[in-house]
Order: sequence, then structure tokens, then C-alpha cells
Amino acid sequence: MIATEQAQTLEFRIVRQVKTQPPLTFTVQINYDLDDNGYLVECIEMDVVTWGDTWDEAVENLADAVLGVAKVLVKDHASDQNLRDPRINHAQFIASLGSEESVRKILGL
Repeated sequence: MIATEQAQTLEFRIVRQVKTQPPLTFTVQINYDLDDNGYLVECIEMDVVTWGDTWDEAVENLADAVLGVAKVLVKDHASDQNLRDPRINHAQFIASLGSEESVRKILGL
């Protein structure tokens, strides 16, 4: 009898396009880490990465972090018009949503 160790990997990717001017794409990558027993979640365009022990916790943490980063970027951009952060269009849109629930809907979570 040959024993084999079975590894389970969960990778999930959501790509959403918002019809704004210019159109904005949001990509969320979710990976389950068997060794750490949790979920690593990333919003690629906003360069935000979070972690959660459960799927729900990871998604909640991502929505909170994306909204927080967006608000900071918008505030920084308003105080210094010379900033050239490539995330500003995404940040302005996310900040305009105003709630984590709306952010989750836009990100497809």
C-alpha cells in the first residue's frame, strides 16, 4: 500500500469592471493557506493585502482595508496635487462609496 499526502489548495480570483470614466477594473485574489489555516486576500489594483482565519473574516478585513487605504489616498492627493499615485482613480471611486458593504458589492464579495 502506498500512502500519499493530499494537499488542498483554494485559489479564487474575482475580476470586476466598473463602468466609470475611465473604466476601472478591480481584481481580488483569495488564497487558502493550508499550513497557516487561513485566507490571504488581495485587491491587486489598490495594492492591499489582508488575512483572515475564515473566509468571512478575510473578506471583511479586505473591505475595511481597501476603504481605509482609499480614504487616505484621497486625503493625501487633496492636500498635495503633485502626488502621482497610480491608485488614485480607484481610490476616489472606492472612497465615494462610503461603506464597507458597498465596497464588498463592487469587489464581488
